[in-house]
Amino acid sequence: MIKHILVAVDGSSNSDTAMRYGTYLAKKLNATVHIQHVIDVIFLENPFLHDLSGAMGFEPFMNFSGKVSDILRQRGNQILADAEKTCKQAGVECKAYLDTGIVTKEVCEREKLVDIVIIGQKGINSQFDRKILGSTTEGLTRRVTKPLFVSSEQFTEIKRVLLAYDDSDGAKKAMEFAVSFCKDLNLPLSSITVNKDEKTAYAIMNNVKSYIEPYKITFDTITKTGSTEKVLKTMLEEGGYDILIMGAHGHSRIVELVLGSTTEYVIRNTKKPVIVTKG
Repeated sequence: MIKHILVAVDGSSNSDTAMRYGTYLAKKLNATVHIQHVIDVIFLENPFLHDLSGAMGFEPFMNFSGKVSDILRQRGNQILADAEKTCKQAGVECKAYLDTGIVTKEVCEREKLVDIVIIGQKGINSQFDRKILGSTTEGLTRRVTKPLFVSSEQFTEIKRVLLAYDDSDGAKKAMEFAVSFCKDLNLPLSSITVNKDEKTAYAIMNNVKSYIEPYKITFDTITKTGSTEKVLKTMLEEGGYDILIMGAHGHSRIVELVLGSTTEYVIRNTKKPVIVTKG
């Protein structure tokens, strides 16, 4: 059951959407929203600032760095104030945190005491990203251990949930989360497997049915052939689903560095939100 939701915000339109999803879920689940903004220490230590300070005549450099830090802190407090206002308007309880450090590390510290983390697909510089993930989002997708909700650019009420399932350990973890998620929100669940062998696909779907049936939720199973990545993207965007739940594939020691190709492709290319669970 989700009772604590962490939303990482950076002032971008994508993080505004992440906040909407956070308050939306909190309202339905009677959960607390934990809002986090991180002042990125890497920016403060960027060599560009050394060059800029010299060009502007600031001596010593630390004086200039302190001014930048003050500006970023003021901006961070405003971002958190705006997010708190969003929570107040939605009628949900919230807590706000202004942290300083490496963004991925600070979010991973905060995630220890929450049930799910919500981030925008791209950050403040998304206009330059084209079809790639924001670098912070990509790092969090690899490192966060709790279920990670990567929000879309536009908010859509969640009414239909799609689960990607292939009988792997990661998929089993995703199925456990998906069932709990749908039961708590009273939502129907569709489970899809992509496999060219009909017999294998049938066996996989039988495993899904055996697991889900006792939970008394509305669900159906779908089998498809073809490229897993493209099938999932097409189903999610053309099948009337509002969100995809999937497991991050790969050995636990490696998944921090390299996501399974299917997981990475879908997150990068879909216009719908994706929840990634770790095995």
